[in-house]
Amino acid sequence: MYNPGQWSDSKKRHTEMHVVIVDPSRVVQQKLAAELEATGCYVDCFAASDLALRFVETTRTVDVILTSLELEPIPGLELCWKMRTLVSEKRPLHIIVMSSNTSERALAEALDCGADDFVVKPVRREELMARLRAANRMITLQRQLVEQADTDYLTGVLNRRAFLAMMEEKRRELDATDSLSVCLLDIDRFKSINDTHGHDVGDDVIKAVARIAGEEAPIVARLGGEEFALAFPVLDAEQAAHWCEVIRKAIADCEFEGGGQPFQATCSFGVSAWSADEPLSAALKRADQALMTAKRNGRNQVHVASSATLAPA
Repeated sequence: MYNPGQWSDSKKRHTEMHVVIVDPSRVVQQKLAAELEATGCYVDCFAASDLALRFVETTRTVDVILTSLELEPIPGLELCWKMRTLVSEKRPLHIIVMSSNTSERALAEALDCGADDFVVKPVRREELMARLRAANRMITLQRQLVEQADTDYLTGVLNRRAFLAMMEEKRRELDATDSLSVCLLDIDRFKSINDTHGHDVGDDVIKAVARIAGEEAPIVARLGGEEFALAFPVLDAEQAAHWCEVIRKAIADCEFEGGGQPFQATCSFGVSAWSADEPLSAALKRADQALMTAKRNGRNQVHVASSATLAPA
């Protein structure tokens, strides 16, 4: 199965909370880190706020920032603001400020600068654990909402919007010389399946295709109806076509029950390379043309777009 770890993390979930502690005192760092690690958290500590910011920018597993306000070279309130700018709809980040200043003004300033919560120094273990439990509930809810927004309701694979966004992200992550291939697949004569066996059985076929494709392709999306998109980072078109052929055979071998009448379904595939100097739409258009060729040639086959059609954007 082609599914290298670095390209299969679209549904990866944290098994533990990742907390970054930012405090000028090594003693405070060590005390808080020991308490958090004892509860199963993964902890990184920083005294310099600029190093902490750089770490959080490049480490997307960070869930919670536990930061003092008395920091250098970036002051604590400014750090909160800069950390908050890192948050996106797909990256929840909970910021808890620690300070010995208990005034309402200090609390208001921290919240206005992007903090989510506030604890008084010296931090009591019971209070900190309660704050982190609340943070975990919030982060879990945000991830669930993101997953719902990105997931096809019937199959559990990516939807069209999430697929397009993920592909642009993967293209940026790869070097310009690295291969990346896309595929469009379509269930053959799907209307006939619905008409003959009913829409419930048709849904079963769609779900089976998604499941089988997901066993071999690292990125799978349902674009709508009976059409799916697959992607194979670091593979050229011919290599991707090999795995599409594996998927095609597995689908063709799958038997479905249709009102006491067992039947089999097939799929047609169109594969294209996607080069770094062109928009994704160009590669998908070639894949669609290759898919149409597979349909015209008899269906239930994989067709690769000719390299002669790879023109600069």
